[in-house]
Amino acid sequence: MTARPLIGPVRAVTFDLDFTLWDLSGVLRHAEQVCQGFIEQRYPALAQRYDIEGFGTLRAQVAVQNPAIAHDVTALRRAAFAQAGEHAGYTGAALERLVEEAFEVFLEARHAVRVYDDALPMLKALQGRVKVGAITNGNAEVQRLGMAEYFDFALSAVELGAAKPARLVFETATNRAGVASSEVVHVGDDVHSDVFGAAQYGMQAVWLNRDGAAWPADVERVPHHEVQSLGELQGMLLGLIEEHSE
Repeated sequence: MTARPLIGPVRAVTFDLDFTLWDLSGVLRHAEQVCQGFIEQRYPALAQRYDIEGFGTLRAQVAVQNPAIAHDVTALRRAAFAQAGEHAGYTGAALERLVEEAFEVFLEARHAVRVYDDALPMLKALQGRVKVGAITNGNAEVQRLGMAEYFDFALSAVELGAAKPARLVFETATNRAGVASSEVVHVGDDVHSDVFGAAQYGMQAVWLNRDGAAWPADVERVPHHEVQSLGELQGMLLGLIEEHSE
C-alpha cells in the first residue's frame, strides 16, 4: 500500500507547472506554428529548408549530439535554430538575431495556456501561510503569466542544469524554502518526474491525477497521496496548516 495521508507540519508547497497548474494541450504545437509563420515572413531562406517537422527532427538530433543539454528544452530549441540558420546561410550577427527573435516568438506563444479553474484559488489560499515554489522541467515562466506574486521561488531545469526526478532539483527547492524535506509537499501530474522524484528525496509527494489514470507499470511505487483536483488538496492543506498553527 503506497497511498498515505499528508502529515503536518507543512511549511512549504511546491508545484509542477505544465498540466498541473495549467493545461498545455495543443499549446506547443500552436507555438511552433506561430514561430514557423514568423520565420516564413522574417527569414524566408530558413523557412525554405525547414518546416515544423524538420525543426523537430533537428532538435532530436541536437539532443543526441549534445547530451549535456538534453534536459534543457530552451538550450535545445535555441541550438536547433542556430544550426538550422547556419544551414540556410545565416552567419554572425544575423544568425544571433535569428535565434533570439525566433525563440522569443516561440516562448511568448508557448505561454498561451489555460490556467485550470482550481489553480489560482489554491495559490491564493496558500499565500502568506507557507512558502510556495514552482518547479518545472520546461521553460514556462510564471512571470509571463502574471502569476509571480503567488510564488516565493521558481526553479527550472534550464536554471539548475538538471531535471526532475534528479535529487538536485528537489534538494535545491528544499533549500530555497528553508525547511526540512518532510515539511514540503510537492504536487505534480507526472508520476516519474514529480511523484517518484519528490518521494525519493523525502518530500510528501502528491500525484494530481485529474483523469484517474492507473499507476504506470514501469515506475517504482513510492509513498504518495493521490488527488483528482487541486480543490481537494487545498482543503487538506488548509486543514493541516490550521491544525499546526493552533
